[in-house]
Amino acid sequence: MHLYVDTDILVDVVLKRIDNKGTPLWVSSTLLLDEIYKGKHEGSASILSFYILSVLLNPKDSKSQDLVVREEIRGFTEFLKIADLTKDILEQSLNEKRLTFEDAVQFKTAKKTGAEALVTRNLHHLSRVKDEVEVLLPEEIVTLQSLKCMGPTERNVTAS
Repeated sequence: MHLYVDTDILVDVVLKRIDNKGTPLWVSSTLLLDEIYKGKHEGSASILSFYILSVLLNPKDSKSQDLVVREEIRGFTEFLKIADLTKDILEQSLNEKRLTFEDAVQFKTAKKTGAEALVTRNLHHLSRVKDEVEVLLPEEIVTLQSLKCMGPTERNVTAS
């Protein structure tokens, strides 16, 4: 399956994010990226995501932290296809009325890459375009993959 990885999935992993209930979000995001790395899925992300990630990881714009950020980003680019931002994506995003501009850029980029699903933590906003691309949490992809590996009997036992 071709998955478009939204910025927040990368942020989960790099910042080891935990939700307000104490659930480690980074675990499922890491498992998802590991599946992409191992070739179970094709994965792509926008160059915009890496820019946002660099700002979050180096808010004071320090030279030493910049080296760390570059290595972190380089690691992701070894297995994620990087989608360029184009004037066409910019125009489509500016005209997209259902989403904020940043969400529109991610959505239009996902569509441009031919992604079958957009993996995000931002279901609330991106569900507005679920009629055009499947919008999933990383937990759903990892769970779907696990269920596909199980036989029908194992699925029934696990589900009960």
